[in-house]
Amino acid sequence: MSGPAGRWLKLAFGLGMTAGFAWLLSRGLDRDGLSRALAEVTALPLVVALAFLGSGWTIRIIRWWWMLRLMDPGLPLRSCAGPFLAGMAINNLVPLRAGDVARVLAFRRQLRSSIPRLAGTLVFERALDIVVLAGILQIGLLGLPDGTLPPGFVTMARWLAGTGVAAIVVLPFAPLLGRIRLAGPVRRFFAGRRFFAGRRMPEALAIYRDKPQTVLVLLGFSLVAWAFEGAAFAMVAGAVQHGAAPGAAWFAVATSTLATVIPSSPGYVGTFDYFAARGLVAYGASPEGAAAFALTIHAVLWVSSTAAGLPWIVRLGLLKRARRETRTPPDAVGGA
Repeated sequence: MSGPAGRWLKLAFGLGMTAGFAWLLSRGLDRDGLSRALAEVTALPLVVALAFLGSGWTIRIIRWWWMLRLMDPGLPLRSCAGPFLAGMAINNLVPLRAGDVARVLAFRRQLRSSIPRLAGTLVFERALDIVVLAGILQIGLLGLPDGTLPPGFVTMARWLAGTGVAAIVVLPFAPLLGRIRLAGPVRRFFAGRRFFAGRRMPEALAIYRDKPQTVLVLLGFSLVAWAFEGAAFAMVAGAVQHGAAPGAAWFAVATSTLATVIPSSPGYVGTFDYFAARGLVAYGASPEGAAAFALTIHAVLWVSSTAAGLPWIVRLGLLKRARRETRTPPDAVGGA
């Protein structure tokens, strides 16, 4: 469904999902215990967590710049910082992943690239992140009993992992579709999609095929970026009295972030929190301690990423533009 009715329906569905997962998180909690856990959170680990988050964002910006400079070697690194940070902030404030749309549509001149090429880098970025997160999830599940996480969530994560691996392996060969006779219906399907139209996106993806070592470099950036984010989660977990075993916070990185693919309100309220808490409970945390951890790490992430991108949003008036662009969200943008 498209048009205003479709947008309102998607928004209502997302808000309903937020309400549902918020209820699941709060169900059966000892409110006094949760209040005590939140009151005992110490400040210094949160400051260190902010430093780790900033380091992770820096690595992600470098990763995106590395992709774009394959098509424009003269592109300066500073050109990528503002669009990246603004995109994160807009995702916190506007529904339907409008920040991803803004990264592709609002900064074409600054990034000296076309819409299809920018969309191609975003698709590849999402695929890399999904593969790393799914790997962390699978490692974290080792030794845990069946049913620790909802089976549907684990199945979704595995499908996402397969999709991410397929994207990394197959998408660079997109230009070859034109040489395959049986790919006619596939080409016609993509030709009708705004972000796949023309040759620029396939050409951008072909770079990763022609330079396979680039994929390893980008995967390395992704591992380092998520290592910094995991360290931030671990610092916040250390600030909360929860009783979980070591490694729980790293597992929560995967559960909470993969859950952001589930439609919800701006900022991933509800879905992120519920699965962050489930990640800690899986490793022995008390429900109250896990909920305190989830609310704290979400607050740290939301406030810091919004504050980092807000100057760019204000400077360019991007909120209004982001709302307008969500009327026709691109097919190629999305993911964790």
